[in-house]
Order: sequence, then structure tokens, then C-alpha cells
Amino acid sequence: MNILIVKIGAIGDVVMCLPVVSRIREKYPQAKITWLCGSVVAPFLSRFSEIDKLIVVEESKIFNAGMATRAGEILRIWKAFSGLHFDETLYFYYSDLYKILTLPVRTGTLKRYNKNPDHRIRPVPARHHTFEYLSVFEGETTAEPIRFRYPDYAFKPEDFRQLEELKNRTNLIAVSCGGAKNFLRSDDLRRWPVEHYLQLAQKLSEKGYTLILTGAPSDAWVSGHFADLEHLNFIGKLNLNEFLALLSLCQMMITHDSGPLHLADIAGIPSFGLFGPTNPGDFRSLHPESKYLWGGENLACRPCYDGRTYAPCTNNICMKAISPDSVFSEIGEMLS
Repeated sequence: MNILIVKIGAIGDVVMCLPVVSRIREKYPQAKITWLCGSVVAPFLSRFSEIDKLIVVEESKIFNAGMATRAGEILRIWKAFSGLHFDETLYFYYSDLYKILTLPVRTGTLKRYNKNPDHRIRPVPARHHTFEYLSVFEGETTAEPIRFRYPDYAFKPEDFRQLEELKNRTNLIAVSCGGAKNFLRSDDLRRWPVEHYLQLAQKLSEKGYTLILTGAPSDAWVSGHFADLEHLNFIGKLNLNEFLALLSLCQMMITHDSGPLHLADIAGIPSFGLFGPTNPGDFRSLHPESKYLWGGENLACRPCYDGRTYAPCTNNICMKAISPDSVFSEIGEMLS
């Protein structure tokens, strides 16, 4: 049994898709699993031994380059598929955007999302995307969530080289204030105000916890807001696998609906999620000790995300409505 998974990114979506790998292994122990993924998540996916082969797309050449470069990258992917045959292809997108990459793929069965209400593989409102991906693989949608497990992630010693001084600390809390973006768009509406993060960080610092700022190089703008607060700043200093190593040393992750929320599940730590325009039923952390708050309880427009786009909005009052005091109270219960 040869199975192809098509999920390019983003990071959070890829993490939510990972239990499909474990389910394939349970159902077909000898299956060969190939994953068509983006270059951003490829180093991360390479740590899962249950995935046999990665075919890696350079997203920048697809989305941020001229026609000639884009065509060259598509041809390179087509060449990588040359001679391969798959019994099943799992295409985990509503859109046909990425189908051009799989045009040469020879496959027996194609399984994908379908919004047609008469189709048996269809999304269940407020059902976590992990269970949606599993439903596509199983070929049916059920009322109850399908059981799941993440495949085993393998840390390497080099992941911890920058973190030696933290290994014996027990009071570390990771915070990610930026993110919520990928090659296609920036979803600023999902972010909790950085001023709220700062107020929360001050409260936690007063209780003796050490705050660790995390994020990509594009999140450098966050640093200035915390200049007067004692903390550790790892923004832009770690690759994806080193970031997971950092998370594994922390007590929890605090962030809004973004990739780090899901990476904390892989690192094995609880997280506190902050939601507004998106439904936490779709995207919450699946760690049993994680919690979340959903702002804008009395807003008729919540949630305004339909799975692909947001309603026109320039003021995410749903996120702003979540007070630092309420988050601090909930986190206090988790830490105790």
C-alpha cells in the first residue's frame, strides 16, 4: 500500500494532520507513506520515522517568484513524482490550488474534502481539524471524534545546544505574540494584542516565572514591547526543531490561534490558547491539560472565519475582549 499525503503547510495544519500518519500505520503496517510538504515544515516532518519519503516544495518559488521560477519548481516536483504510483492520495484541501503539483501522480483512489452536503466526506461544524483529516482518510464522517495519536517525534542532541542553561530550570513559560501568517497571507485578526501579552507577562514574572519570547525572524517587532521586563528572547534564534526542544523544557505555551499552539502538543506540554475570529472547536490544543478562552461571547459576528477567509474586519474586538486578568486567573489554575 503506497499512500500520498498532500499538505504543504502551514505549521499548525501540518501538526493537526500528523495523526493520519499513525492511523495509516495502524491500518496498513507495511504501507509506504509519502508526504508532499513545504520547505518550512520539511525539517520537522523528517523527524517522524513513520513517514517514509518527503517530496519538498519550495514555497517561495511558488508564491513569491516570477512565472519562469514558478514553472521550474512545478516541473521539479513533477519529476520527483516520475515513476511513482499510489494506491491512495489524501488531498487535504478544499481548494484546488495545489492540484497542479500532483498532475502527474498516478493514483488508485483520491480522497479529499468536499463541501457538497450530499457527499459523505464533509466537514462537521466546530469539529477539530485533526478529526476532519482522519475522516477523509477513513472515508466517512462520524458524529463522534475518531481516536487519534501523534507519531513519535525524535529529538536530536543538536536541538538543545543553545538551551543548555535552561535544562535545569523549572519555571519557564513560552509566549508567542506574533506569527499567524504564512506564504499566502497574514491573519493579524487572530492575534491577541501585544499589550495584553505584556500585562500578562508582568503578572507571571511577579509570581516568579521566567518568560521566554518565541517567534520567527519576522516577529522581531515584538521584542521592543518587552524591553523593560526581565525575560529570555529567542525570537528568530531557533529553527523549527530547536524551537520544539525549547518548548519541551517549558511548563506551558501561551499564544493565540497559530502554529506554536499545536507544536506544544508535539513537545508534550500544555498550552493556553486565545481565540476570537476562529472557533476553538476547530483549532484548540489537544493536550489533555490545555485550556483556552474564546473572546467576544456576545458578538453576533463570532466566529467570522469560514475555513478559508475572514469577514471584513479592521478591529478584532473579540480578541481585545479577553482581559489579561482572566487569562492570568486561568493559567494560575493550570500551574497550581
